[in-house]
Amino acid sequence: MRKRYLSTIIIACLILSLAPSALANSGVGSSVTGTWTLSQLIDLKGKLDTAISSTSRMKLKAFMEEARDDAAAVIASPTVSQETGLRTKEALEYALKLVKDAEHTPGLWTETPFVVYNAPALSPEKRLPNTLPTDGTISDQVKVVSAQGEYEASSFVMVPLVDLSSVTFAVYDLQGTAGSIPADAIDLRVVKTWYQGGTAWQSYFFDDSKDVLTPELLLHDESLVRTDHTTKHNSVRVNKPGGPQYVDVSGSPPAQFSTFKNSFEDSPTLLPIELKQGESKQMWITTKVPTGTPEGIYTGTIAIKADGVPTGQITLKIRVLPFELPSPKTYYDLNKDFYTMMYHSSSLANALTGTNNNVQLAETRLLNQYRNLVEHNVVNLPTNASINLNQPQVFLRQLELMEQAGMDLNPLFGASHLFPSNEDYSKFTLYLQAKAAFETNPTPANQALMEQRYAAYQQTVVPTKAYVQQAFNLVTQALGHTNVYFDAWDEAEWNRLLWQQDMFKFVKEELGAKVFATGHETHFNLEIKEDFLNWVGDPTREKSAAWHALGDDKIITNYANPHTGPENPDLMRQRHGMWMYKANYDAVYNYIWYYESPQVSAWSDYVDATYRAFGFVYPTQTDVIDTLAWEGFREGIDDIRYATKLKQLAADAQASGDALRVATANKALNWLEVTNERVVNSDLLRLGLISHIMKLLDLENGN
Repeated sequence: MRKRYLSTIIIACLILSLAPSALANSGVGSSVTGTWTLSQLIDLKGKLDTAISSTSRMKLKAFMEEARDDAAAVIASPTVSQETGLRTKEALEYALKLVKDAEHTPGLWTETPFVVYNAPALSPEKRLPNTLPTDGTISDQVKVVSAQGEYEASSFVMVPLVDLSSVTFAVYDLQGTAGSIPADAIDLRVVKTWYQGGTAWQSYFFDDSKDVLTPELLLHDESLVRTDHTTKHNSVRVNKPGGPQYVDVSGSPPAQFSTFKNSFEDSPTLLPIELKQGESKQMWITTKVPTGTPEGIYTGTIAIKADGVPTGQITLKIRVLPFELPSPKTYYDLNKDFYTMMYHSSSLANALTGTNNNVQLAETRLLNQYRNLVEHNVVNLPTNASINLNQPQVFLRQLELMEQAGMDLNPLFGASHLFPSNEDYSKFTLYLQAKAAFETNPTPANQALMEQRYAAYQQTVVPTKAYVQQAFNLVTQALGHTNVYFDAWDEAEWNRLLWQQDMFKFVKEELGAKVFATGHETHFNLEIKEDFLNWVGDPTREKSAAWHALGDDKIITNYANPHTGPENPDLMRQRHGMWMYKANYDAVYNYIWYYESPQVSAWSDYVDATYRAFGFVYPTQTDVIDTLAWEGFREGIDDIRYATKLKQLAADAQASGDALRVATANKALNWLEVTNERVVNSDLLRLGLISHIMKLLDLENGN
């Protein structure tokens, strides 16, 4: 892989609760670890007996009686395995929590074969089949707050009391006093749990001692991926000449699975889902309020049928705010763009190679992927492609596809690499050795050897300068501007940084272009420094201040805090959103969107004995499958866009001279500064941003 892994407001319709920290999960009913005793089972069964006698919900009572009877059989058994005992304990706790939660909502889902919880979509809680939401409530309503033109996530959890082979959903238009939101602005998907490595949800380091069920994939067709609970393997359904066939994508290491060569796609719309008694299933809603939708509350329904029989409906309410979100700006300077970037392998050259030069397939795949990136706020995508000067049309066509998808190509990041061939690095190291020998013993012979080796090294730079010059000319002529960044060597050690100094100088001083590199504090010691540093690790104001002090044009981002891979959407939202923004960073640029090679499958969680697969999405032949973490990333950037809106309104208010507006602006800015984004729940932080924005807007409009 390219990057080495060693780098280590009031809005009445919004119902929120304080969720656990980003590194927490409920732990309810974990089937991986846990303890149980016979006395615990007897006690829980007794509590369930009491609950059964007090409930008037007949379908729920039947469910509880079955759980009780199953537990009684286990208790009466002369021998009980650890797994059976633990699962029995989990089932009893599950039933007890369900009946307790139902007590608080006596009129909801009383005659249906399932119960529905409204639960936060971007929660740090790991929603598994054997758990119930601890941060949600039984409800028949889902409520959303959205800016105009914004994608927003919400969810609900279905708890089946009996087996249901086919559950379908019908979404209807939402109506408001000032207009409507069409049903096709609502996308419904199912959250697929599948097996991942033992550290799943929180880490990208691999624990191959176990495989754990993990919620991750957002699917329209849940049967696209199948899990085997005996082998704890995952399979993907692909189209073969003889018909659909499931291909195992698990194992350590797994068999190679190329998304270029295997034909498979998700359904464009939600297909019927299956529910199994006592196994919760999370449903995911993505709303896209059309741009220009008037402010107000819009109400619609999601009708549900179970095995062909109408079984109730969910009311969906969207509170549309009276503004659109701006492009993100930096926290420390509203005049500077906050760039949204992502490492990736989606270049046209790679796509053509993978599809055996099938231009139509390669371009369809790439355009769909670029559009997905833009829809998730990534608009400053680096090209990740070196220019083949013998076939420049491939690179130029990629730029066209990026622009067609909605990418911003000014500045252009990743114009090409700027370093000499790695095979020539040895000539530079030989020069350094001769230089050190001369400095230690300045004899004529040592001087001659040093000069000879320096000249040999300089010859390696000549073709590199010629290449970079031609690449610069090609790109700037195509784009009509010179605001381009060339990539230096990735995670270079000190001598390799010195090796590139001639090229840094050439790019910056002779071409007038800029240099990007990954690295850390040693880069401050370079004579000629990069313009854009991706500093590994935790983003802090101390790091950004030190880098910005080198010049007003210096920009900084970070990666590996963590790399992509953890499925937790709340964690990904925080680390790619407000943590970066409040640390005065200029961009988000993490490794990696997804990675696929002839040796590494994007669909396997296994990379090697140390690392799980890095990635936010899973590619199909022509598109990608979204995930919880990828939705978390989008919300993190939207948090920055909300904060940008607040700061823009505050700046206007401060410039107005109106005492009340100035005071309100100062209060909003002070709130934003003192609010600890690393502690405060992300949904509550968003709510606070909206509250201050609405106050500033009201005063701006004379209210």
